[in-house]
Amino acid sequence: MGGDLGEKPWTTSSTRNLNVFLLSVILGLCLYIFETRQSGSSGSHECLRSYGAYHGHVYSNTASGTAGPARCLIESKWMKVQQHTVRLPGTDKLIDDWLWIDYHDRINVLVEAPRKVTDREPQFLIFEQSKYALEGRMSKAIIGGIIEPGEEPETAAAREVKEEMGMTCQKLHFLGRFRTDVNRGMGWVNSFLAMQCKEAKKAGNDKTEKEEEVGVADTEKQKLKTIGLRELRRAATAGEFLEVQWSATVAMALLHPELGQ
Repeated sequence: MGGDLGEKPWTTSSTRNLNVFLLSVILGLCLYIFETRQSGSSGSHECLRSYGAYHGHVYSNTASGTAGPARCLIESKWMKVQQHTVRLPGTDKLIDDWLWIDYHDRINVLVEAPRKVTDREPQFLIFEQSKYALEGRMSKAIIGGIIEPGEEPETAAAREVKEEMGMTCQKLHFLGRFRTDVNRGMGWVNSFLAMQCKEAKKAGNDKTEKEEEVGVADTEKQKLKTIGLRELRRAATAGEFLEVQWSATVAMALLHPELGQ
């Protein structure tokens, strides 16, 4: 009698096999979900960590070697750090851990001071300041700022000149657009020379609008100075503009026909 109530060997074996199969399916699904989350940026463009949404340009160029979708590692409203897969020129070799930084494009502007009849040479408005990455050193500087999403470089340059120096300028010479880092990105800088400037009429309180700008938060404390053309040349030659974007913009401006040789 007792034998009729006991489990048959084939029943125990079938149940065990079914349990193993179900466990394998569940484990496989868990691994798939985990891997999908880890590489979710490929399809959903979500980052592994986010401190805010980045709305600037995102770079991808198959002619330069971009191979497949990028994996977003971290982003903020300032930048997006991604892991690219890059094909080396003329080969089938791939580098799958190429770190790339998308950053908002920027403007740099050298501003001519309002002209006076007593001036013997052109005068320019520059800053003396320090920045977080300058190791505590002071540097001569020119206007720099982020091009807001949807904004043209010329518009951004005129806006920054008005905001930072209270000037409007009749001439805004475009000096060129240059990649900040040819291997890692960091956006493009658009260089300008602003001439025939005058004090702008004071507008109403635009504090609320300015607070919405991406580039409004900064650590800079600036001292505005006026220097002549000869002193500007000397300072540029002596390396007193410690950021390469400032140096490049000043150098390009000094080569402009309106400033002579």
